[in-house]
Amino acid sequence: MKENMSNEVVITHYKNQYLMVCFENGRAVEMFLKTPEALEIGDVFIGKVKNIVDNIQAAFVEVSPGVIGYYSLASNSAHLSVRPLNRKLCPGDEILVQVERGSIKSKAPVLTSKIQLSGDSMVFLGNTDFVGVSKKIMSSERREQLKRLGKEFSRAFGTGVIFRTKSDTMTENEIREAYQQLLVEYNNLMSTASCRTCYSKMYAAENNWLKYVHADRPMELRVLTDIPEVYERFHSDAVEGHRWELYTDETYPLVKLKSLETQMERALSKNVWMKSGASLVIEPTETLTAIDVNTSKTELRKKNEEVFYQINIEAAREICRQLRLRNLSGMILVDFINMSSEDYNHRLMSELKKLAKSDPVQLHVIDMTALGLVEITRKRTYRPLHEQVNRKWFHE
Repeated sequence: MKENMSNEVVITHYKNQYLMVCFENGRAVEMFLKTPEALEIGDVFIGKVKNIVDNIQAAFVEVSPGVIGYYSLASNSAHLSVRPLNRKLCPGDEILVQVERGSIKSKAPVLTSKIQLSGDSMVFLGNTDFVGVSKKIMSSERREQLKRLGKEFSRAFGTGVIFRTKSDTMTENEIREAYQQLLVEYNNLMSTASCRTCYSKMYAAENNWLKYVHADRPMELRVLTDIPEVYERFHSDAVEGHRWELYTDETYPLVKLKSLETQMERALSKNVWMKSGASLVIEPTETLTAIDVNTSKTELRKKNEEVFYQINIEAAREICRQLRLRNLSGMILVDFINMSSEDYNHRLMSELKKLAKSDPVQLHVIDMTALGLVEITRKRTYRPLHEQVNRKWFHE
């Protein structure tokens, strides 16, 4: 099999889980694990209220046997009861809920009654009249056109919409058709809920590997999998320029071909070695992630600022890759090699901010403290890789 595509996504099995690895220019930049039964953000279930805790204004709702999510009563005042409900929510009631956020560490998944259905060009908002437009649509005239169209939908159907970037290039008729398709899907979901049993999954969100594949990827992308059901289900819907391939060589597994076990070990290691001989020490804690840059095995003929600057630049590039690869989020503190030159420090910060823009997850380089520590924040999405691997998996 040819290995000439510089950007590809590999989907395979790893220890009874699905493993998705994204490669750019031959290097792994993202890894994601999930069990086949794990909850997806966006899944809709008929759940049963297990108990209500008044002092935190919350209910705990079981969406499948043994899987309980947090449901805020303050944020969800309009409950989507499967059967008529003319009183306060009580234990035993069956309600329609959507997974809003996955479980993080010991926290339960967050559930909501505000049902959203995602399409390529818009997000359909079932029980709200909110109208939003992607910030990436820059034209004020086009934004107003879309807002007017969204308000028209809201008045007619009592539902809301968020227009995605793709809607910028669509005609009005195409947008109306896309909205109608989601409206029909939503109405079918709501009308059939009363006929379904508790714990039924009423809507399956797009699988996470497809979110990665369909994100802002290069036009030339190979998606390689050795899982026939994944290939059969998704290859026919591939976007233009994305080529799905089914790997069938049983004598040499895909895990071995792509050295995925080695990739996983490196992504979980505390130490990361760089070409110069310098290294990173990455230590996630309960409140933040600490990263230390060390000269380690670097041959330092001269201990001058230029040498330290070059090591710090190499470290900055590797840090941005590691944050994405390990899916680290929240507060990140980086202890670069100390440089007394303000010019070098300024150039280092500029390079870091430039690198941060290439991360598909929101990454902010805040500042360098008086102690020389660089503060970075990264938006929380899914659990970090070390939690996905080390956590005892159950029906999430």
